[in-house]
Amino acid sequence: MKLSDLCLVFFVVEIIVFTVLDIRFEQLEAMAEITNAYNTALDNAVDDGCFYLVEVDSSRNLYTNKEAAVEQFFSSLYANLGVMGQSFQEEKLSRYIPVILVTDRDGFYIYYTAAILSGGEKRLDKRWSEKLHYVYEDDRYVIKFTLGNEIILFEKESMEIWEGEYRDIRELTECSFLEEEEVFETIRRKTIIQSISKNMNLYINYYNSIASDFGITYEFWLPEIDRTDWDRTIDDVSLFVLFQGYPYDAAALDTYNRYVFGGARIAKSKVYYINVKLEKKFYHSENCEEVLIDKGIPYYTKEECAKEGAFPCNKCIP
Repeated sequence: MKLSDLCLVFFVVEIIVFTVLDIRFEQLEAMAEITNAYNTALDNAVDDGCFYLVEVDSSRNLYTNKEAAVEQFFSSLYANLGVMGQSFQEEKLSRYIPVILVTDRDGFYIYYTAAILSGGEKRLDKRWSEKLHYVYEDDRYVIKFTLGNEIILFEKESMEIWEGEYRDIRELTECSFLEEEEVFETIRRKTIIQSISKNMNLYINYYNSIASDFGITYEFWLPEIDRTDWDRTIDDVSLFVLFQGYPYDAAALDTYNRYVFGGARIAKSKVYYINVKLEKKFYHSENCEEVLIDKGIPYYTKEECAKEGAFPCNKCIP
């Protein structure tokens, strides 16, 4: 073969290679833009859901409103991705969310997908698990942890049960891991993470067993979760969403996969109380000596207190 022919072949191959690479780079750039749009839509939807995660009831007590949080999450996600009101597209999108986790102070719930028979046809149905607990067990004790320092301790031999702050309970028992705060915290955190991971894997695996019947070939899995995200889950009421296998395009050559944590992150974690002194209202922090005996009605923001005409206490400076 002549040198000129070799050069021609080389140039043709080079053009083909660079054309293929150029097309792939364009595809990657397009995917990056789509990924950013999906990230924003998912982040905003989780934030919107978290806004409704903790509510105040008629007695001004806090409670976790998981139903409202998840409903708002889906509404926001559908709107952000442009499928709001399109029932088929909404249902299709929801299939790529195998589980949603809501952590509560004394346990957690998993919003999962089940296969049911309705009108002689098999269909997918979203439902809640029962409340699952953060339970640790050894040869002598069974302990239910919380996101705080409160525990329920059961001693197997005596059949006794203690409930309260762990520092108080350790004075009444011989439970060794209550003696040192660092050991207690290590076991508490490990138990919460293992309890959540174990149950989420169970529900994800169940979804994998039924998803193919509805045209979903992607195999869902629980990714390795960053420690920072676990810390947020362990320390606060939170919402976790797993979004996987969502195709970028009709060819489905690449899929969008991401998990998002969102904490309630509200000032409701701080509690204020109002009393009247010399015909003037003052609001106090939870542990202020002015309200230790008679706390009264709880308020969860300084703005709420101000609307009641109360001024900040000059002792506790809330």
